[in-house]
Amino acid sequence: MYRQALIIIFLAYSVSANNLRTLNEVKTDQFYPYVEDVTTGTRTCAGSCMELVNNNTKCILKKCYSWNKELNECEEVGPKFVPALVLQAIPVTGVFGAGFGNMGRWDIFSIYMGVVFGPFAVLILACCCAMFGACAQNEDRADCAKCMGSCCTCLWSIAIVSLWIWGIVVIANKEVTGPPQIWYNETVSCGLVG
Repeated sequence: MYRQALIIIFLAYSVSANNLRTLNEVKTDQFYPYVEDVTTGTRTCAGSCMELVNNNTKCILKKCYSWNKELNECEEVGPKFVPALVLQAIPVTGVFGAGFGNMGRWDIFSIYMGVVFGPFAVLILACCCAMFGACAQNEDRADCAKCMGSCCTCLWSIAIVSLWIWGIVVIANKEVTGPPQIWYNETVSCGLVG
């Protein structure tokens, strides 16, 4: 059971590993034409998501926006809200931080993985210490190991459930942003879209 879950997690992690530690860069050579009012001589950009630059000769996109050429309108850019929330709300995927992985927030995803898999090492060390003499001589070492194991498992479960609920809340409230990306030579993190 655990082996299958680990294999699935490893495969999912391997498939999405191409996005790790990368900054997506917006094409800075993409400029948009301005519109000039003939009567007043003022120049404006085609959409509200653009601003004039280079002495009012070109328009560029504002942070976290893109231009839909087919519809001639602005669109927000960022991780999708609904898939991230759904993946985080499902208990099987949420305890692993799949909602944050879907958003490309590998830093938060790695915290979840550390909390889920890290205590295995601590639990093994605690049991070894209890079995090899860390408890007082008059105590039964097996009972001490069981007690320590139960305490660690309880704390571990509380940590996993707390992180899972926290993840649902911050994604639902859109308090977390997407991964950093380079936007016209500036690092920006865009909010959730949708």
